[in-house]
Amino acid sequence: KVRFYKIETLLHTICVFGDNLRGFRCRFVVILYDRKTTPMTCLNHASLAASLAALTVAADAAAASKPKSPAGKRPAVIVIMTDQQTAGAMSCAGNPWVETPAMDALAADGVRFTRAYCPYPLSGPCRAALVTGRMPFEVGAFDNAIRPNDADMRAGIGHRLAEAGYECLYAGKWHVPEVNLPDSGTGFRRISKMDDPALADACDAALKEYDGQKPLFLVASLLNPHEICEYGRNETLHYGELAPFSTDECPNLPANFMPSTYAAEALTLEHASSPRYHDTYTYTEDDWRRYLYAYYRLVERVDREVGRIVGVLKARGLYDDAAIIFLSDHGDGVAAHGWNQKWNLQEEVINVPLIVKPPKGSGPRGVCNDEALSNVGLDLYVTVCDYAGLTPDPGRYRGRSLRPVAEGRQATLHDEVFVETLLPGPGMRGWSVVGKRYKYVLYQWGRNREALYDLEADPGEMVNLAVDRRYEAELNRLRRAMYDRGVGIGDPKLVRNLRPYAETRN
Repeated sequence: KVRFYKIETLLHTICVFGDNLRGFRCRFVVILYDRKTTPMTCLNHASLAASLAALTVAADAAAASKPKSPAGKRPAVIVIMTDQQTAGAMSCAGNPWVETPAMDALAADGVRFTRAYCPYPLSGPCRAALVTGRMPFEVGAFDNAIRPNDADMRAGIGHRLAEAGYECLYAGKWHVPEVNLPDSGTGFRRISKMDDPALADACDAALKEYDGQKPLFLVASLLNPHEICEYGRNETLHYGELAPFSTDECPNLPANFMPSTYAAEALTLEHASSPRYHDTYTYTEDDWRRYLYAYYRLVERVDREVGRIVGVLKARGLYDDAAIIFLSDHGDGVAAHGWNQKWNLQEEVINVPLIVKPPKGSGPRGVCNDEALSNVGLDLYVTVCDYAGLTPDPGRYRGRSLRPVAEGRQATLHDEVFVETLLPGPGMRGWSVVGKRYKYVLYQWGRNREALYDLEADPGEMVNLAVDRRYEAELNRLRRAMYDRGVGIGDPKLVRNLRPYAETRN
């Protein structure tokens, strides 16, 4: 039927009811005219109706010529991962010192989550969580050299999707704990060892042979900007040295370059006991600026490889209909509080990039979500299962699917997320719980082992509020949340450290 509406009414209808129109054969033809010069009586209704009918027939013919997907077909799921990239190291995050067109393009096609956190700020334990969907403590992976327990590995995401009928391919860095994916025991088929410049070509070669009979699960795992570790130690970089540069090209130091008030003694001990890793102990301010310049060039280096991988997906016709998840395993200190490397629980180290591009037409594009708290180690597993039509046991897998947020059906995810660590120098464990506004940090021992930060008023974590009695109620609330978490996962050290505070429970 032909209906005439004011343009404002039509646009409002589409915006409000757009999600409910899915599955209906609706076509809108918008005709703009000037009422003063073209009164409605001048429009030939019969002619217009015939034109609309012709347009409908033509549209139906075009739709019929496109190959139809089988009913209920599960989408391809593509995971692209970098290593040691802090959340702010993207130009789409507003960083003026780095250009990341490939990451920006993914963000423009999906949802960028600004409040995504790693489960553990070190590659091996974090990747163990990504593969198993459980926290590193639960699977026994506290360091890069420790393999998760066999039961959790047998239920790993590769096995889970392979059993569900997916073609599971893996390219690049594995590190669970081997650097390269083993020949068996993971559910994946290795198509490339760790080699960033070779990953796109390896993906292209594998996808050339992919016949589409099974839905695809592809992980492309890149090393950079992890080469900042070698740069800091004045070692040879894996993929070539950076071009010479001068200090006047370098970023200024961050506003939170200095330590916070009541900084944890644990971090001083870690710095002092691990000079090979914290090789910046003799750095001048200009050295730090050069460190930042190098770090952002390495981010740009990996962004080019991300762009090449996305180009392969597009050339093979897989991009549009795939769910693509981009993330990093953990961040880097990037000079905040004079910190490089990882391990500690500051925002730059544990807050990571996370972008979800849903299959075309199933979600909003170019959205920045500042509300949804995510633990990427737990949530990736559940999200991939969701797209594959699987439902993991919620009693065992506490992650939540990112899909409803990526598809615009909800805005939030977790009330709090938990992060754990082990400082290797002093051999000291640490924990953090991040809420909507406040963040609580606890180290096992040492002065100022507790910290409370207001991330809304103090995103640089410069003022430790744990010593301010005005925030005692919030401090106790997060202590209780962490204590309950320790009890829930059976972590005796965490429970013992917080047992005195459990008496504050109401």
